Amino acid sequence: MQGKILTFYLKGELFGIDIKLVKEINRKINYTKVPGAPGFVVGLFNMRGQVVTVFDLVSFIYGKQGIVPDNPTCIILKNHDNGSEYMGFVVDRPGDVLDVEEDWCEPMPGNIHHIDDRYIKEVVKLEDQLIMVIDADKIFGEDVQLD
Repeated sequence: MQGKILTFYLKGELFGIDIKLVKEINRKINYTKVPGAPGFVVGLFNMRGQVVTVFDLVSFIYGKQGIVPDNPTCIILKNHDNGSEYMGFVVDRPGDVLDVEEDWCEPMPGNIHHIDDRYIKEVVKLEDQLIMVIDADKIFGEDVQLD
């Protein structure tokens, strides 16, 4: 992948998402829990009249439900492919927007076992850190069942 990514932290680890998929970053939102929703759905919130489904990325990436605070500190909103539905996901904190060169990218290393690599598109190797770029199509794709 060559282009820009927005980095963010989950459980102290650095992740990224293609900046073209990001609508905005919201801080300290009030959301409504949905009784009977799957464990990966944190809840819903109203963003200027648009209902946004909020996901817990920890449940996808680490394979277990995360502990989401009652008022998450930061949610990254993703513009849905059809342009009419927004989805968001809770992060510990946002990072930076980085320019990424193609030769910095590699497949997920096989020796990282605590992360479900199905949801990682690639790893960006920087001089002093790794950024795991999430595969938004797999996490927020049509195969995610909300009922």
